[in-house]
Amino acid sequence: MWVNRIKSSKLELKLMLKVASSGAVCILIYILLINLTFYYIDHMNVDSEVYKDKILSTSEDFQNYVTENNVSIKDIGAIKAWDKKQNLTHIKLVENNKVVYDSLDYITRITPKVSYIYYEPAKNPYQVISFSDGEASLYITILYKQRIEQRMDYIIGIFCVLLFFISIFSEFKKLVKDILEIKKGIQILEGGNLTFEIQSKRKDEITDLVNSINRMSKELDFQRKEEEILKQKNYDLVTSISHDIRTPLTTVNSYIDLILEGKYSDAKELNRFLTKIKEKSIQINDLTDNLFSHFLNQNKDYTYNFETIIGNEFIRYLLSSMEESLKDKGYQVTIELDLKDDFFLKVDVMQIERVFNNLEGNLIKYARKSNPIIYTASLANNMLYITGKNYILKNNSLDSHGVGIINCQEIIKLHSGEMRTFIEDESYHVVITLPVYLFP
Repeated sequence: MWVNRIKSSKLELKLMLKVASSGAVCILIYILLINLTFYYIDHMNVDSEVYKDKILSTSEDFQNYVTENNVSIKDIGAIKAWDKKQNLTHIKLVENNKVVYDSLDYITRITPKVSYIYYEPAKNPYQVISFSDGEASLYITILYKQRIEQRMDYIIGIFCVLLFFISIFSEFKKLVKDILEIKKGIQILEGGNLTFEIQSKRKDEITDLVNSINRMSKELDFQRKEEEILKQKNYDLVTSISHDIRTPLTTVNSYIDLILEGKYSDAKELNRFLTKIKEKSIQINDLTDNLFSHFLNQNKDYTYNFETIIGNEFIRYLLSSMEESLKDKGYQVTIELDLKDDFFLKVDVMQIERVFNNLEGNLIKYARKSNPIIYTASLANNMLYITGKNYILKNNSLDSHGVGIINCQEIIKLHSGEMRTFIEDESYHVVITLPVYLFP
């Protein structure tokens, strides 16, 4: 348990190492600069003549202090009280060649070798001071080098501390900059640009966070695209099936109207009308089942149910059924079959029927009744060719055949075939090719 508490993250370790390394570097710089400063001060020459006036004024001030306070030579406490008020000044009192007071005595006793911090007295080095119980010589020295040492020590210390904080601040500045970049990237992602990728050159938890955000954005972008594709597929499916349902539904309504109006010659024709209604009802049922199954199976794509059938009978049935329905609605239809050889087709029957239902629906909406509708079927080079031609009603164009034809072309393409449509001389042309398998 305690191991988990001690264990630090990569970011924590990085910051701790930065603080420790910056502190160590600053300490080394401080030691180096201090030693260089001491070396320079130790070898510099000082002209003590410059401080002559200072020495004399200090001597006069000390004499006045002794006289006013009736200080005795033995009153070391009083002498020391005055000495404490002096700024970087060294005094020494000598009586009969005996030192009675030395302001640096505590330093020389502890570290005798530091006596280098003061220098030989200037000219006229001493002043005779009259005490209440005798006289003593006063030697005064200005601690010039010590003053420089103190100031340089202070300056170097501040410099190293500032250097340490600048180093730490630069690391935190980088950290804050990276966090702001992440914030900016998240705002871009929130704006909808899920392809944007946040960059990071770090090697800690910040990079892990950036990588997690990038992975999440890619996943969201992928899901969004999948949803858009699925949405489009659903739209296309509903549109195509609703379009496909209109044709058989229109046919059913037409035959019901014929029956209700009594427009049939005998019971045989009535039975044929009812059979057509039954066939178209089955087609509508299949189409609606297809749509229902699609959504029931979590919006999966429709799976084609290919089967091998006798092509001659299937094509003859499709074209004959189209012919009957169109003639019952008053259209002129000519079907020409050149299918001398027997052959097989590998198709999804329901999908191919959708194609011909769409063609029939377009003919009902856009073909002229005054001109014949011609459809032919023939074999060549192991391919089945189905062609259709009809004259277009005025004020209709190729765009009017939109959704259904596009879906038909896709269905034929999935059967390894091709479907082309074009308009020429006010007539609409359809060409369908499918691969066939001939009998041996």
